[in-house]
Amino acid sequence: MKSKKEEKITRKELMLKLKAIKPKTKEERNKLVCVLIGHSNIQTACFGYFNCARCGDQLGDNLAGVYNATGCVILDHNCKTCRANYKKLDWKDKLYCPDPFKEEKKNG
Repeated sequence: MKSKKEEKITRKELMLKLKAIKPKTKEERNKLVCVLIGHSNIQTACFGYFNCARCGDQLGDNLAGVYNATGCVILDHNCKTCRANYKKLDWKDKLYCPDPFKEEKKNG
């Protein structure tokens, strides 16, 4: 028998579970997705704190050099490393996450 960590959930199975649960808001849906498939490797970074770009939960901080964001993509951090890491991510990381390289429209 497989352990919980070894079990793989397909995108179709995830969508069926979400449909059955019927989350009321996008925030609730995103938190449920992270519970079911894990946090995304697309993250936000601010003052040394790293958060999941999907649900907003804090994943770690590097204030004391404890958190290693290797392999992650930092939202709005358009560098070669983040672009290379993004190519390695699968649907579980990208589902319901904002586009990390989306340029904001500038007024004026």
